[in-house]
Amino acid sequence: MEIRGNTSWSWICLLFAAQAIGSLGIAKLFHMDLRAIVIPVMILSAGAIVSAIFRAVSESSRFGNWQWWVPVLIYALFIFSLSDRAYPDAQPIFSPKVFHPIEYLVLGAFISLALLPALWEKGLPAFSARVFLLGVLFAASDELHQAFIPGRVSSLTDVLFWDLMGISLAWAAILVAGRLLHSSDPAE
Repeated sequence: MEIRGNTSWSWICLLFAAQAIGSLGIAKLFHMDLRAIVIPVMILSAGAIVSAIFRAVSESSRFGNWQWWVPVLIYALFIFSLSDRAYPDAQPIFSPKVFHPIEYLVLGAFISLALLPALWEKGLPAFSARVFLLGVLFAASDELHQAFIPGRVSSLTDVLFWDLMGISLAWAAILVAGRLLHSSDPAE
């Protein structure tokens, strides 16, 4: 069994769909106007649809490695769309900081899946360096972006603690899943 296959596309689709539904639930919980998150939810929904399409056609055609970058780009767009505005009417009942590790866990998983060939071809150090470099660079660019949005605050702590926590958890989860799938492969 391989880590990048139909099962992965099913999980990716499920992650996008669950986050779209979860975003609506959080908006309701925080007493937000649902119109404030229409674009992010549409982006997540598009990610679920694209992932379902890739799952459906992945057996019948070979796209190559580029297809694994599509969830990364869609999810990065989702994060960017959330950061592109302040939510002054939101009434959080807990700290919104908890969303950073969740967002970057998903982004880190997508980056890790896209970069798996680096693990197979160049080894763990090269793979790890690329996952963390891409994840942290995107997180830093998102924080910089927030510095220019009225009502938003840019924070290096968000990148170096919260976002890095999510990226690290995703990196570890992909490595563990790969190891478990490799050890259960009857061809080995």
